[in-house]
This record gives sequence, structure tokens and C-alpha cells, in this order.
Amino acid sequence: MGTLLDRNDASFFSTLTPDTGRLRKLHPTSGHGRDARQHTISCRQDQIPYTTLIEQRISRLLAETSLPWRAIHVAGTNGKGSICAYVSSMLETYNKSDWRRSTCLRALKHARFTSPHLVDRWDCITLDQQVVPFKLFSRIEQAVLQRNDQEAIRASEFELLTATAFEVFTHEDVDVAVVEVGLGGRLDATNVIGQASNSSSQLGIAEANAFRPPPLVTAISKIGLDHQALLGNTLREIASQKAGIMKPGVPVVYDLSNADEVKTELHARANLNRVVTWADAELPTRFLDPDLKHAFFADELATAPTIPDPTSRTPDHIRSNMSVAFRAAWTALQRLNRVPSDYDHLQPNELTTLGDLAPSMIRNASQHARVPGRLQPLSIEALTGRTQDILLDGAHNAQSAEVLAAQVDKLRASHQQQASHSGVTWVLACSSTKDVSEMLRILLRPGDKVFAVEFGSVDGMPWVEPLGSEKLVEAVESVPAIAGQVEAVACGRDVTSAMRRASNAAEGGPMVVAGSLYLVGDVLRLLRDGIART
Repeated sequence: MGTLLDRNDASFFSTLTPDTGRLRKLHPTSGHGRDARQHTISCRQDQIPYTTLIEQRISRLLAETSLPWRAIHVAGTNGKGSICAYVSSMLETYNKSDWRRSTCLRALKHARFTSPHLVDRWDCITLDQQVVPFKLFSRIEQAVLQRNDQEAIRASEFELLTATAFEVFTHEDVDVAVVEVGLGGRLDATNVIGQASNSSSQLGIAEANAFRPPPLVTAISKIGLDHQALLGNTLREIASQKAGIMKPGVPVVYDLSNADEVKTELHARANLNRVVTWADAELPTRFLDPDLKHAFFADELATAPTIPDPTSRTPDHIRSNMSVAFRAAWTALQRLNRVPSDYDHLQPNELTTLGDLAPSMIRNASQHARVPGRLQPLSIEALTGRTQDILLDGAHNAQSAEVLAAQVDKLRASHQQQASHSGVTWVLACSSTKDVSEMLRILLRPGDKVFAVEFGSVDGMPWVEPLGSEKLVEAVESVPAIAGQVEAVACGRDVTSAMRRASNAAEGGPMVVAGSLYLVGDVLRLLRDGIART
């Protein structure tokens, strides 16, 4: 299953050259964390341009596979998973709408591919909002693995998973797939979408477009500093990598709250592509009622009402993600000729029916689309006996930590009204490649308690390793603002023990599990499998 990276390889990566910036520019990376480093190493050893390696592997895996479905391709640093979930919900709302039925068009079969998985390796692939059946996943995965072995492709784990997901979509006659980039964009395995293959290059233009058409929409979420060793040390460098998924003639949607330097880079990279903002006349802005405009788009719509009570507004990150998702979903439906681009020719009854669709898409996504492990209230009573819910969140960088901290501050304030202190008990784990100091500075406060733990091995991602719990404790103790004021305990790899010890220490007060989606997966798996015994 591809060439694996061990710890010696990782240390070798760090000693290739002292000029890491030059190395990154010569050999940009793709995939997931150490998987990307694996590619860089093999590239350097074989003296093959890195882009050629990426394109060769994923293209060879899918060389004879038609990818006729249309994609909504989503890149970014934070919010990608939520945007994908919102878009899927919006497509489902369209399917069930009176507008769709009035047009006599069949429902769209839609799918989603996100990463990483949480509990099971295949739960990152869904068909019509349901996780792909294991038997179907396994059968197609085995065919991909066999192809990889027989042709000596040596694809990475993420490339194999991507190929499996895309083969599933083709096998199941999917119409629209919502696809999340793994890491970066330009050199990510998912960027094979819309790229010509050996088979399609021998076809005519029309046939080639049917064999592997370009995406319907490119969407880019909030961009922040993360994976700098792989993507660049500035927001503009990172934005350039994310923008690499843009294709000629494909509309672009991005998070309008991004920093100016990010927006400048995205606009430059979009070139002549249509950039869909709320000023776009083809968006159904007229159908959104004042409350909806205020809740989600007050900062982006000049016509949105100003309501003096700021607490009635949806949190910033949700509003931004919802805006990206709606603009992407609506633009995709327009490009599929499922909703009109010009509303002036519609009859009054048609305007009414269409006018109901747009707000329904937003409201249903807001109320029903949930991403596990993102600000998730969770009962762990079966695991620890604790009767109060905890907060489960996969925040693993500074930008996502700010969102989590805002929610935790509400828990602190609420608990302080009932008790004499507002300390939070944390169970934290981090990947070994992360610089956790800034995240800890944002999350922790004097009086908090930290139980540092190491997540277990990640199925299908053997290059991912946790930061040692002792090192995480050292990082906590090194945060200047809380030095000596936060109790931190190393718990090794025993997640169950860490959860129980934290639960006892919290004494009914706020308890949060965070720092890594892999830890989130471990906790959810423990609860599902009933490993813990009371």
C-alpha cells in the first residue's frame, strides 16, 4: 500500500538542506503531513520533479477511469469540512424542494469526500448523506490496491484513498461530488479533477469533457497559517497553493473575511474566472428575508439590516462558512441548469417557489448539517460515568483554536455563575509535526487542568504520529501567560484513562477534548465500540 515513512525518514527530511524555503519552492508538497514529506524525500532521491511524481501516481491509478460526475472542489485552512457538509445539505434540500419537482427534473445523486476520516477509514466517503457501505468501499479499494501493486505505481495512502473515493462515485453514477482538498491544493491528489488522462487526451474535446469534466465550482475557505513547512510561511504563499485548484472557466467562491493579502492573491490567481461575491446579480439575494440576511450575511450584504443586538448574530466562522457554501451550491445548481441565472422572466408562481428554495437551503444547513468533532456536545457517561456533556473539537491550529476558545469562554462564564471558579479541564493531543505553543496560548487560562495524551495509530495513515504526552506537558508549562498556573499531567497513549482522570478532576465543571481530529476519532470510537467498562 505505497511506500511508508518511518521516523528516520522524517529526520532525514529535516536535514536535506538548511534552506527549507528553497527546498519547498523546488519541491512543493501535497497529501497529508508526513505523507507529503514522504513524497518530497522520494522526489529528492530519484531526482524527478515533484509535480511529475504526483501527476503520474494519481493519473496512473485513474488512467482508465471515467470521472463524469461534476465536482464542487473545496480548499482552505479552516472550515472546509463544515462548508462541504453545508453544501451537501443544500443539495439535499434542493432535491426535496417544490422547485425541483415543479421543473420535473430528477433528483441529483450527490456524494462527498472529506479528510481525514474520524472513526472508520471509509466514513470520509458519503453517498446521498450516508456513509458508503463497507462492502462497496472494500471491493473498490481492493481493485485500486491491486492496480497500484501490478503497475508498481507506489502511490501514497491518500492517493489510494482518493482514487477509491473517485472510483466509488463513478461506480454509483453520482451526479455531483463535494470534494475536500487533503492539504494545500495545487499538488493535492484531488486536483486530478478536470485534468486530462491518457485516455481522455486521445478523445475529441466534447468526449474528453464528458470523460473528465472540470469542476462546477471552486470554493476556498478561510486561509490561515498551518502546515507552513509544506505550503509556505506567509498567508500569500499558502493562498497561492490553495488557489492551485482553480481551473479555467470555473467560477470561484471564497471566504470574504479572508485577509486582504489572501484576497489579492486569490483574485490574481482567478485571472478571468468569474468570482462569485454577493454583488453577483445571479445570486438570489432578493429572496433572502431580513432575519436571514442579518444572521448570516450582515457583513457581506450592503442591504443587510443593522440590528443593535450583536448576540442575535450567528458566530463569525459559521456565517463565513455558510456564505461560501451557499454561493458555491447555488452557482453549481445554476451551471447544471437546475436554477435560473436570470429571474426576470419567471412567472409570479415560479418566483414564489424559487424564492422558498434559497432560504430553505440556508436554514436547513444551519439546523441539520453537523460535522462530528467540531464544537460537538458529547455525552461520555458510558466511558467515564460523567453525567454532564463535554465539548469535543478537532481544533489543531491557531485559527481554529480561536473559534474553540470563544465557545469555551462561554462555558467558563456560565460555570462561574454556578461555582467559585471557572477553570476548564482539558484532554489534549497533538500531531508530532505541530507547533502547539500558539494554540495553547489561545486556549488555556490560569486555573485550567490539562491531561495530555497521545492518540492511537491512524488507520490508512501510518505516517501520522502523536506528539509525546510529556512533550505536550512541557509545551503547556512553557506558555508564559499561564506558567505555573495550569496543572498538566502526561497520560501516555491511554486515552480511556486520560478521559476518566479528566472527568474525575473536572468534578462536573467544563471539560473539553481538543487538539487533534485523530483524538476526536479515538474518543468517538471508544464510545461506539463500548471498550470501556464501568
